[in-house]
Amino acid sequence: MLVAFRPESLGERTVLTLKSSRPTYAIILLVLSVLFLCATFLPFLYSILSPNDDLQRVVSALEERGSPPLDADAVVQEAKGAAGPLTKAIQVAYYSGMTTQFHLSGSRKPQHIKELQATYIAWFQKRPKPMLVAITLYEGDEGQKAYGISEVNPVGLVRGYTIPIVLFGIALFLARKRRSPAPAS
Repeated sequence: MLVAFRPESLGERTVLTLKSSRPTYAIILLVLSVLFLCATFLPFLYSILSPNDDLQRVVSALEERGSPPLDADAVVQEAKGAAGPLTKAIQVAYYSGMTTQFHLSGSRKPQHIKELQATYIAWFQKRPKPMLVAITLYEGDEGQKAYGISEVNPVGLVRGYTIPIVLFGIALFLARKRRSPAPAS
């Protein structure tokens, strides 16, 4: 990436200039695309290495291998009633976020809600084909929890992963080292 350092004298000061064959915009785009990739894939990797216990208990309850958390019992029973027990699940995405609710009347303090969502390719007994299922945990300030299980549109998942990968590919293409033309003989 760095080709040469060339000192130039300017009076009493010496200035080092950086010479590179790559355009500056391509290097900046590459750095931004790497950050975008990290923001997309590091939470997913973290969720694989250190899964959330509550979400894992919901998956185990859907597979009929354990009991669900207390607040998730109704949601798990509803999902099993509609699609049958879960036979297999492969985690493919993860989302974590925080929202704050402000009450316009000002009668109560703002409430912070933490949202954790794991998306799985799931196979159920009553469904012949696999489907994308999101299991979501909403957790309030005082420790109250709510759960949700919903089917996910695959287009949203593909778009969420495709954009950072394509942007990285374009940035890599623009930042690659170009061969200088051969001198004419």
